[in-house]
Amino acid sequence: MKLLNIQAHPDDAECYCGGTIAKYVDKGGEIFYLICTKGNRGTYDRNLDIETLAEIRKKETLEAARVLGVKEVFFLGEEDGFLYPDLKLRGKIMKVIRQVKPDIVMTLDPFLPYEVHPDHRTVGILSAEAVVFAGFPHFYPEHLKNGIEPHFVKEIFFYNTEKPNHFEDITRYIEKKKNACYCHKSQIEMGGIQKKETTENRKSVEELGKEAFDELAIRISEQYGKQIGVKYAEAFKKFRVRAGHLVL
Repeated sequence: MKLLNIQAHPDDAECYCGGTIAKYVDKGGEIFYLICTKGNRGTYDRNLDIETLAEIRKKETLEAARVLGVKEVFFLGEEDGFLYPDLKLRGKIMKVIRQVKPDIVMTLDPFLPYEVHPDHRTVGILSAEAVVFAGFPHFYPEHLKNGIEPHFVKEIFFYNTEKPNHFEDITRYIEKKKNACYCHKSQIEMGGIQKKETTENRKSVEELGKEAFDELAIRISEQYGKQIGVKYAEAFKKFRVRAGHLVL
């Protein structure tokens, strides 16, 4: 089984489905990442050069991927916070889908109510479009000229979703998920600074940053776990892929 996780930023996969990724690797699956932006504006430090941050986040991502057992990471290098749907970006995403030839694509749910981040919305909707059109040879025929064949994806899993219909028990993999999340030290610092500035908590920035990650990635896994009677779980909106459509 091949799985391609298409994400907006360098820490999305670990937070929302790191346990599932580790689980599928353990079962013999081949997992690939496609990261669309450089994440180069995810800091409160006005003196930190954004391209320096981009390199930091790339290294953090590769380390997190190593922890989880991801086989290969693709980077599109788009600007953080500036993604909006366009056909060129959809073609870039489809090209990687056709190269990897995954059975399953995972991505952010673009239909999540009150999703204000344009990168999340854009990556989710363009990934879904690319998935349902990837088997059609007349979509982006330049791929064929470069020897990249059309591909039929079987299923798509949306994460960070409101009404999941598929759960994965990740109890055995929660520590690996946490360790992968903690690879993103730049984002731990960012989250800690934000929490320190908006609360009266006297803990260190690092402690507060790890708490922020735990709130996002671990406590939600506890809540999902309760829904299916296990300690920790991750949740998805799962669809089968048909010609130009998604089917529950």
